[in-house]
Amino acid sequence: MNTLPDGEHQTRTEDGNKKRGEKGRILKDMQTNEMNVLLAVFCVVSILQLCHGVSSSGECYFNSKASCEHNGRVFDIGEAWINDECFQCVCFEPFGVGCCEYGKQPVDYPPWCEAIRKPDSCTVAVVMKANHKLPCLFGGKNRLWKSENDPLF
Repeated sequence: MNTLPDGEHQTRTEDGNKKRGEKGRILKDMQTNEMNVLLAVFCVVSILQLCHGVSSSGECYFNSKASCEHNGRVFDIGEAWINDECFQCVCFEPFGVGCCEYGKQPVDYPPWCEAIRKPDSCTVAVVMKANHKLPCLFGGKNRLWKSENDPLF
């Protein structure tokens, strides 16, 4: 029997192979578990950063108890979907689901206007607070506050 640097004993099995004691196996298992947790955390943070790159507002969350199922469809690890609240979610099974806001959110518009999400869509339009059917106008020439490709209601 040999004594290892950590004070543990090493013995030989009947076939002549070296065998570490119980303490060594436990330490090795702990190190493996720690590495798995660190890898999972790294993956989650990386994917959330990827989602953040798609999103301009940056609101994200992680649900460790969520399943990778949406509207009856089961997603595999790494697959993404858009949920009913307009968040892009990524499956991290068995660790959970990470979601970030999907789409661009306008941030600079006049106080008499507001950004609203169009019904049954993840598209946001900037409209007059007094009447959501009117587009937001600003400046002396009544210019529209929108891009040319942003359809109104």
